[in-house]
Amino acid sequence: MNTLPTRRVEAWRYSDLARALDGASTPMVGDGEIIERLARGATAFTERVLSGGEKDVVVDYVEPEGFAPRAESIIVGAGGAYHRIVLQRGDSVALSSCRVRLEAGAVFRQFIIAEGGKLARIETHVDVAGEGAEVELNGVYLCAEGRHADLTSVVTHKAHGGKTNQLIKGVARKGGRGVFQGKILVERAAQKTDARQYHHGMLLEEGAEIFAKPELMIHADDVACAHGNTAGGLNEGPLFYLRSRGVPEAEARALLTEAFLLEALPDWAPPDVRAEIEARASAWLRGAP
Repeated sequence: MNTLPTRRVEAWRYSDLARALDGASTPMVGDGEIIERLARGATAFTERVLSGGEKDVVVDYVEPEGFAPRAESIIVGAGGAYHRIVLQRGDSVALSSCRVRLEAGAVFRQFIIAEGGKLARIETHVDVAGEGAEVELNGVYLCAEGRHADLTSVVTHKAHGGKTNQLIKGVARKGGRGVFQGKILVERAAQKTDARQYHHGMLLEEGAEIFAKPELMIHADDVACAHGNTAGGLNEGPLFYLRSRGVPEAEARALLTEAFLLEALPDWAPPDVRAEIEARASAWLRGAP
């Protein structure tokens, strides 16, 4: 049962910025700094410190109008916990960066559901600076025609005994593009690190695109680290089984794809937010607007 306080951050809207920067093109290098600079210029940069033992859950709606960069930087004190859920949708340009520093025993958990946009990039950068800190980075992307969703993350382990678990799942239709870029860096001092990173993409139609770049960089010699990546189509065996039981093909495909995606949805999500995420995935898969 979730007992942590929950806050909601409503959609940020920057119509004035969109007019001022319409057509701007900025290279994205994946270190978060470009989005942070843009966010500072748009007065959309926030900083926060969670004191030792403090816990918080934030639900962040990213539904921009036009060009809307935003960024946050947070330090989680020893024994603290920061849980973040990001719900992104819209047909504009959405740029988001979150930078987190974890002290000893701190926890950062994140879940993202991204429906993409003209360009949607959500970056997450985590420094595991304290001994025994833990990271969970899960996410789902759903890219329809003309939509682009990019989930980029960098986790840097700097201290002994840290843990990272990452599971990203995504689907794309014809003309949609999903991107996953994930790097886990284990520095020499971060002995006994346990880091796992997995990405699984599903191409729902011919002409869909999924790009994945998982990375492990390990400089310590006493660690347990693994990563994996797959991309393909729907398994025809379970599909045949459902159809043989009278389930229409479209509904069978939706059910199987929904089960595939929602494996990434964590059990710590508040029940009302979990229900909203499930409803978004269900509506997308069944073609609802």
